[in-house]
Amino acid sequence: MGTTTLQRLKAAGWKCGRKIDISAFKKRYGEIGLEMPANVEAFLEEFGLLHIKDLKWFGDVNFNPLEAIGINLDAEYFENLLDEYNINTTTYPLGMCYRKELFLVMTITNEFYCFTNGCCEQCGVGVEDMLDCLIGECRRSKTIE
Repeated sequence: MGTTTLQRLKAAGWKCGRKIDISAFKKRYGEIGLEMPANVEAFLEEFGLLHIKDLKWFGDVNFNPLEAIGINLDAEYFENLLDEYNINTTTYPLGMCYRKELFLVMTITNEFYCFTNGCCEQCGVGVEDMLDCLIGECRRSKTIE
């Protein structure tokens, strides 16, 4: 993980070994019919509720899946979210980016995407890759067409 990435995460409240209670996240996943896999659980325990602001490319990144799920979305939405891009796998909401305009999701294979209608960006494969892209801004995301 890049130095800038680490500095920005620490400024937002992250530290090595951080582990938060994600029971509210799990409950909301269950309410919409989405089962939280172990990799998503581990990610949210370590990075959940961090909000990194004033970023050049993505404005801000808020690791709060409750904001991404909202009150109207269900499991089917996230199961089919990236189908139009031939990414036929269930996605799991992690939070929002760019003033709540982009969903941040991950897959069971640790691929990370930012998505809004008509735009899909692959932000990384693996947690550190995604963090360096979105938080450290030391590499660009890949547009999926």
